[in-house]
Amino acid sequence: MNSQKPVRQTSQKLVTGGQIIFFGLLLLGVIVAGILWPLLAQLIVWGTILFFTVFVSLKIVLWYASTKYSFAQFEQPSMYDHDLPVYTIFVPLYKEVSVLPRLMSGLHALNYPKDKLQVLLLVEDETVDPGMHEAFQAYDLGRNAPFASLLQIPNVQPRGKQKALNIGLEHTQGKYAVIYDAEDIPEPNQLLKAVGRFGSADAIVGCLQARLFFDNEQSSWVSRLLWTEYVIHFEWILKGLAQLGLVPPLGGTSNHFRVDALHAIALDRSQLPIGAEGIGAWDPWNVTEDADLAGALTLHGYKIEMLDSVTYEIATRSVGDLLPQRSRWLKGYLQTGLVYLRSPLRTMKKMGPIRWFVYVLFLLGTPLSILLSTLSWILTIVYFSTRSEAIERLFPWPLLYLGTLLLVFGNFALFMQHVIAAHKREGHTTVKWLLLLPVWQQLATASLLIAIRELLQPSKRSTWRKTTHEHDLETTSVSSYHEATTVELPVIQPAQQERRVAEPDPV
Repeated sequence: MNSQKPVRQTSQKLVTGGQIIFFGLLLLGVIVAGILWPLLAQLIVWGTILFFTVFVSLKIVLWYASTKYSFAQFEQPSMYDHDLPVYTIFVPLYKEVSVLPRLMSGLHALNYPKDKLQVLLLVEDETVDPGMHEAFQAYDLGRNAPFASLLQIPNVQPRGKQKALNIGLEHTQGKYAVIYDAEDIPEPNQLLKAVGRFGSADAIVGCLQARLFFDNEQSSWVSRLLWTEYVIHFEWILKGLAQLGLVPPLGGTSNHFRVDALHAIALDRSQLPIGAEGIGAWDPWNVTEDADLAGALTLHGYKIEMLDSVTYEIATRSVGDLLPQRSRWLKGYLQTGLVYLRSPLRTMKKMGPIRWFVYVLFLLGTPLSILLSTLSWILTIVYFSTRSEAIERLFPWPLLYLGTLLLVFGNFALFMQHVIAAHKREGHTTVKWLLLLPVWQQLATASLLIAIRELLQPSKRSTWRKTTHEHDLETTSVSSYHEATTVELPVIQPAQQERRVAEPDPV
């Protein structure tokens, strides 16, 4: 690892003064070029085509590299081994009363000595989320889950998962730690596998990312397409990046850490919200704290590996839930990419130029490709509908047909990737729904516009849009995968529910 600790920066500010000047001059140059120098405007179009070529090629290279990835071999310890270390489990919770039975069943089913478990249930202040406090008070953790404790998160802005994790890290007793979301059902042996791999790996392996599966693939066309995207992300993108020694953006849950690595990369306390400092391993202003953390680990010389273990999750199944979830992901990607562009030469030196380039390309290229793809389709449709001379001047025929070919090929490759992903996990009935991918792409564009709008509003820049999981809680895959007894929780009275709905979402 690097001897001199790198300086981490947060997303509290969207851009620095230098970035404002740079992007402002770049935008002005593009506008002036488009008006006064059509030839230079064509160079910008060539640049766009080059970007698409590089970005699509990166996806194909990662796809191929993932086929070469092999999980590390190690000896899994027994759960009766007296030398097992204390393991901390972070569970950030906000208005998750409906999924508590699933959560507690999954925790009870873990094959790990309960006296070596420290489960920190990270719950917002009672004035923010009284329902969670009422549910746990009625459940009686001391009697039903003595290995778990409720940790109240200060009512300080910005609210969100990242701030809760920083508070939790300050109370961590474990040598290793993992994050689980409220609806997660991890493989029972996942902690044992993580201990085995950490024990056999070099100290630079700071994080292990388990794979995420969805229980409810067939709930709706939205869950089906989201399911295929997760297959692509966890089976191809992350594995490909890990195989090539690059930076795999973490998945937000089922990330296993060496606790000393989290302390080593922590932000200075002066960079954290007053009244909720904690240990700042996670950027409290970044709404994709997982993707940012992957960069921070790499910046400090740590390595991320994939863990051959599965955690079951619940996919959102409606467009109304999808848009805020995806807009948060895209907003966080933009936040993180801009942070790692602030001191490019210094950051490149610490991370390595190729790692830095691919990391930033993946973060900023994802939203940029969504935007440019939509604009390209619009221009293509308008041209073939009107034969506009203005578009012909901007796109002389070699450029026009090359761009159209790339657009068609890129989208065909995207479609085939989804088809193969569906077949990879025997999701044959999902293939026909992939004909809705053009609609899916436009929903991505809508999510990106929401993300950009919120980034430009300081009051909403760090707003954490919560994903609803109050559906599809009974799933056959989980019940067959686990033999845990369902945990019964008391029913919250309707009057209490109404009062909680009236509470504003955290900002």
